[in-house]
Amino acid sequence: MPVELEERVDRLGIVLEQFITQTTAQMAEVNAALLHMERNTERLERKTDRNIERLDASIERIDRTAERIDNTVKRMEQAAEKDRREHNTRWGDLANKMGTLVEDIIGPSLRRMAREELNCGEFESFTMRVERVHPVSKQQREFDAVAVGREAVIVNETKSTPRLDYAKEFVEFVKSGEFFEYFPEYKGRTVLPVFSSLHIPSNITEYLTKQKVYVVAMGDDAMQVVNLKELQPQKE
Repeated sequence: MPVELEERVDRLGIVLEQFITQTTAQMAEVNAALLHMERNTERLERKTDRNIERLDASIERIDRTAERIDNTVKRMEQAAEKDRREHNTRWGDLANKMGTLVEDIIGPSLRRMAREELNCGEFESFTMRVERVHPVSKQQREFDAVAVGREAVIVNETKSTPRLDYAKEFVEFVKSGEFFEYFPEYKGRTVLPVFSSLHIPSNITEYLTKQKVYVVAMGDDAMQVVNLKELQPQKE
């Protein structure tokens, strides 16, 4: 083999060996990089899994907390509803007690007024909280007080908190003549309507006076018929 050819072959071998060496080194670097990437990927996956687990745990804790809050709110709502019902019941009981208390205060005064001021004639009976059933409609009605004299019958409506609409309802009942449907035994006697309370505003008193209804309320010292002079003018 010529010398020149041998030299070329030698150089080619050297270049090939260098190429192989370089390629091998590069492959090693690539493999190392791939291994590093694989390890990083594994670490990232593990970290992601841990984050997901922590996130799931956090969501579970939030769900439990939300459930506890929801249960607490429900218990509070139930307690508030119970308190509201008990409050309304107590107020209703108090209102009923106040109503009967006012009736009990006014009752004895009505007995005196029937004899001394309202000209009912010889006194026959006095009844408080009388319940009667209408013979036709079967409607039950309670009368706060009924005072019976030979000449007239007092029908009394007592309100612990008087209002104008209460007064109007009473006037309508009196004018309807229904009283004798509940008390047919008193037909032919004069009915003296009385609207009473511990205090009655002036506008209600004025309205009832125009409707010929006696108004009974607390005076300076005792219960009195506040519009007696207007409905029974004094004789000169």
